[in-house]
Amino acid sequence: MYRTIMVPLDGSTFAESALPLAISVARRTGAGLQLVAVHEPIPSFAYDEWESASREWTTDYLRRTTERIGEAGPVAGSELRTGPVVEALEAQADACDASLVVMATHGRGLLSRAWLGSVADAFVRHTDRPVLLVRPEDDARADISEDRTFRNILIPLDGSALSEDAKDHAVELGSRFDAGYHLVRVVPFPADVASSYLPYTVQVNQGIVEEAKLAAADYLEDQAESLRTAGHRVTTSIQVDAQPGHGILRAAEAEACDLIAMATHGRSGLTRALLGSASDKVLRGTHLPLLLHRPSN
Repeated sequence: MYRTIMVPLDGSTFAESALPLAISVARRTGAGLQLVAVHEPIPSFAYDEWESASREWTTDYLRRTTERIGEAGPVAGSELRTGPVVEALEAQADACDASLVVMATHGRGLLSRAWLGSVADAFVRHTDRPVLLVRPEDDARADISEDRTFRNILIPLDGSALSEDAKDHAVELGSRFDAGYHLVRVVPFPADVASSYLPYTVQVNQGIVEEAKLAAADYLEDQAESLRTAGHRVTTSIQVDAQPGHGILRAAEAEACDLIAMATHGRSGLTRALLGSASDKVLRGTHLPLLLHRPSN
């Protein structure tokens, strides 16, 4: 399934929080790990000694981390890149033909908006590779011997081929963990079909929602049945919400899911559409790992 899993590191325990999950996926898929760090040149007014010391420290850090991972089992290599961080990470992903990128993101809370403009944010918006985002639970150093697993994967579906591609990708990954799947579709509240001052508007809107829920139930059942026929454990639910992201988060909590797998827009003019989209709402609101799948360009 995966050949090479790339893990960006910067020497912090925050970034290393992605390692246990990356190692667990590598063990189950037989993939190799590619650790990558980026050296950003120090401004020219700084001492040359600082530049040299920074490169030496980063090189030694990658070596030590690679040795730690080797003791845990997976084959791991490392690469030090120089230049703007996101561009360097994209170049390394291309160079090693990474089939999955596992990286840490900021957690929730008052500072969650600071994630905008960060390396993870910029990389997710530009890459066309699947990305598995991990949220650190604390500042402690990650225990790379810890085996991470998935028991119940939430897969939002909206009827599009893009979301169904994400489903297929998630099921392929989940099968390596013997996971179950929960398919959810969010039915949006309708815009008022008539003035709120006219009679029966509420009843008409309720009727529209009920019809949409019936259609969604039929669609989800068709999707679920094809997975059950293949031997997978599948449940379904429908959420009604004006914002799909909120409905997805509610379903993840209600169904005790431990991974959310969903599609995002590909690159091109639609890249910025991720802002404010369901993917963005989920990314900011969940503490769970989030697997983002992009369409092939």
